[in-house]
Amino acid sequence: MAAVLDLEAESLRLDSRKPYLELIDGIELRKMSPQMRHGQIQVELAFLIRTWATGRRGVVVSEARFWLDINPATATSLLPDVAYVSSERLVGLSKDDKQRPPFAPDLAIEIRSPGDRERNIARKVELYLDRGARLVLDVDPKREQIVAHDGTSTIIFAAGETLEHEAFPGLKLDVEAVFAAGNPPA
Repeated sequence: MAAVLDLEAESLRLDSRKPYLELIDGIELRKMSPQMRHGQIQVELAFLIRTWATGRRGVVVSEARFWLDINPATATSLLPDVAYVSSERLVGLSKDDKQRPPFAPDLAIEIRSPGDRERNIARKVELYLDRGARLVLDVDPKREQIVAHDGTSTIIFAAGETLEHEAFPGLKLDVEAVFAAGNPPA
């Protein structure tokens, strides 16, 4: 029988200090500490996703832990900046697993921080999609673009465009408005 992690103990260890730790393929990485603009964009996206989710069966969370692999050698646990999980995927999970789902969210949103490494972002996108995400949004405040990944295509959205995807009918993200939320008042 393959070894598995004690998820409760490992989650407590990873979350016991800030910055929090993520695991990618068994390697610990510090979750980059966001700046003010990052936080404003995160709040805006969470609000927009929550507004869309109203009346739908699902939950919207910010920086919740998702366990994508519990093998100690390849353990992967990520904290997406914003995530949406449909209720039907949570049915049948234990109380603890509902707090730390053993799969990727349906929608995972990662907002880049200045210290993020390109290879880590690419690996996170790959892992989310391999473990059940239907859509991953890579939000780049510096370039003011959102890159949407769904496993079959990658589409870049910029100012003047509205992000829509068939996996989430009715969800519309005005890219310019998302980044405007992250600009400090004059």
